[in-house]
Amino acid sequence: MSTQMSPKFRWRLFTAGLLTLTLVAASCGDDDDDDAAPAASAPAETEPAEAPAQAPMDDPDDPDETAMEEPMDDSDEPDEMPMEEPIDDSDEPMDETMMADESMAPVQIGLIAQIDELMAFPEVPAVVQAYVDYFNAEHGGANGHRIELAVCGAGDAVESHIACANQFVNNDDINVVINGGFGSNSIASGTLLAQAGKANLGLGNDFVDYLTPNLYNFDPGLPGLAQVFFVFASGQRDVSTMTLFLADDPTLAPFEPALVAIGESNGIAVNETILLGFEPDLTGPVAAADTSNDGWLFVLADGAQCTAAANAVETVGYEGHLFANDLCAGQDVVQSGAIDGWGVPIVSSAPTVDGGAEIAEINRILDTYGTGDVQTAGLGGWALAQVFIARDILIEGGAADATAESVLAALSTYSRDGIPGMPSVNCPGPEPWLGACNTSPLMATVVDGQLTGPDGFTFLDFSQLNFLLEG
Repeated sequence: MSTQMSPKFRWRLFTAGLLTLTLVAASCGDDDDDDAAPAASAPAETEPAEAPAQAPMDDPDDPDETAMEEPMDDSDEPDEMPMEEPIDDSDEPMDETMMADESMAPVQIGLIAQIDELMAFPEVPAVVQAYVDYFNAEHGGANGHRIELAVCGAGDAVESHIACANQFVNNDDINVVINGGFGSNSIASGTLLAQAGKANLGLGNDFVDYLTPNLYNFDPGLPGLAQVFFVFASGQRDVSTMTLFLADDPTLAPFEPALVAIGESNGIAVNETILLGFEPDLTGPVAAADTSNDGWLFVLADGAQCTAAANAVETVGYEGHLFANDLCAGQDVVQSGAIDGWGVPIVSSAPTVDGGAEIAEINRILDTYGTGDVQTAGLGGWALAQVFIARDILIEGGAADATAESVLAALSTYSRDGIPGMPSVNCPGPEPWLGACNTSPLMATVVDGQLTGPDGFTFLDFSQLNFLLEG
């Protein structure tokens, strides 16, 4: 099912479609329908638990302990490490080894959580809440102020995400929103929040998210995903020909021309595109693929489709290089062993088993403060990174005295290299991709049902995508 349109022509169609969605989102944002907005869950009221006495970070005799793992050090000269140092560089930094002060006014973080219907990510609110509780219990919340989480649940329909965005736009107590919207939902809600001047931390699932003023993303997102496969496959795996397997879903179809064009720009010919449905046996369409191609790339919609595709690949006996998008790197799929040997991009802080003390600390926090929905795969790593960033910009923006303007200003120049499991991040990104604050996804390999990171972070030059916007 190879396409006959030129990559540039198909890209123009794709861009036009996204811009249409953006205009729809903007018009919907002007219609403030309070009845349509789902009620946010009440801010967390659970008292933060004290850190366990035997937590790894309390062991002063362990020479391998990193700065991130020593917040309970009561010495007279505490280390000032990047993760723990407030970015406002106050002359009198607070002692972040203390619990949040319940007598001080709380600060709030909004969360749009896609947790209903088909595309559901319950690990996002679970991990966000775990890290909020961690900061409250071990690091004084945000400059002493308790952090509270306001969750607005959304589903597959874009209208539910618009309703959530409007809810936070109209709440003066919420100046930063972690936006877990997927696909076109992030365009609609993110654009609405940006137009209202609210700091939005999004998934970056669409190219428009990187080209819209006031939208900043700390995952390379769709542009990064579209590029990293080919940068990595060409540079690290010497791939020159590739088959693209794409979920037969209208939300993913517009991305096919970008993938083909980016492949060509990196010296990889995507010489066929095969659509995959959602039936449990995909042997038929997979068997029709050209096994002489150096690599097969799967861009699929969910874990069940990824598992079905992997089973079909094993049946066919393809021995080339295998790559899949991050939706195939969910915890269940990885642990099943179905995609052993595959390369997958981890565009956030999802921990690998070979990550050392830093990853051990991530797991400690999730084990201590998490609930049953917490995952170290899926979008869990993305979620934990967003809490670090949201807290930083709230502190820089004035904590309890913060305004939408001050927090957005802090986000627009945000820079940090101490977020667990992530490379350095900087805002804004390179023009015109101003929303690309993270330009280095981790390319992980699945080995024996576990994520490993032998190849480390892959730097992406977003300016190499400028040709997609020409003409």
